[in-house]
Amino acid sequence: MTRMMTGGALALPLLLCAAPALADENSTDDIIALGHRADAHGPSGTMEDHIHKRGDLMIGLSWMHEDYRGTNRNGSETISDADIAAAGFTSRTKAMTMDMAMLHIMWAPSNRVTLMVVPSWMRMEMTMVGIAPSSGTGHHALAVGETSTEAVSGIGDTRLGALVALSRGSKLSAHAGLVLSIPTGSISRQDEDGNFVHYGMQPGSGTWDLQPSLTLRGAQPGFGWGMQASYLLRTGSHNASGFKFGNRFAATGWLSKPLSPRASLSARLAYSDEGIVTGHYNSGHSHASPPGRQANYGGHRLEAGIGANFVVGGSFRLGAEATVPLWQKVNGIQAPKRFGVNLNVSRMF
Repeated sequence: MTRMMTGGALALPLLLCAAPALADENSTDDIIALGHRADAHGPSGTMEDHIHKRGDLMIGLSWMHEDYRGTNRNGSETISDADIAAAGFTSRTKAMTMDMAMLHIMWAPSNRVTLMVVPSWMRMEMTMVGIAPSSGTGHHALAVGETSTEAVSGIGDTRLGALVALSRGSKLSAHAGLVLSIPTGSISRQDEDGNFVHYGMQPGSGTWDLQPSLTLRGAQPGFGWGMQASYLLRTGSHNASGFKFGNRFAATGWLSKPLSPRASLSARLAYSDEGIVTGHYNSGHSHASPPGRQANYGGHRLEAGIGANFVVGGSFRLGAEATVPLWQKVNGIQAPKRFGVNLNVSRMF
């Protein structure tokens, strides 16, 4: 399965080269001609979901919030504190939140190509709870039942890419994307003891990553639909801090219902499969809890989302979406995801 996903991801750039043969610059049945509809853009939790017409400039802001908490899981099953302690840990994740703010700048030099740059800002907060006696000292030495909260924030990685139209019919539109993730975020944040924070608390990846994607869209007078598949390929063997996050395959599909030209509702399903962290921190860090070890990252998740899109004043767009996991199978021991929220606002110029 992994080889199939990797092969498909690497083959996708070939579709970009074929775009001129597939796209019709003079199409009269054009999906972007329906851009006045509220559901001309995908649900708020999707990215690279739409293209623009020649000369369009879009500037937008989006915010994503994810909440992880509750009884920890080992795979798809819950795991007790006693079993986590038996695995060699003295504390576990009680709760974690992740917030990401992104500035989206999209410009279309032609009807076939839309260029984009997306800088980001991250904030992660994690609360640990002691589950077993520890002989250690310092910030990570928690008594049983004692909690400790740590937060990290800063500039995240920057996405730079292009979306290329393959077909632009209103009943079936297709575009391919290729995004380069530039490692502008820090991977060397430390805690109060001078140790590296947990891998997932670093604002950046530290690697130059490629993400090809393929998006299909369609619209009828009474509804719209879309589906997208993408693959995030982490390059290199490790970053400057000694580790590398796992590759990530994602697929999503949605239906939208226009309530009026200015408002629509959406329902979405999303699946993701992310690999473990590889490599190892090359300086001091804690192994006292599951997030301190590389095997306890990534996994499989199926989520459902309900959202709404609005057009305000003709040039402003607003979007909101809430997501909840329907099924999740984590790698190793992790706190499960509880919910997610996605908000965005954009303006056309």
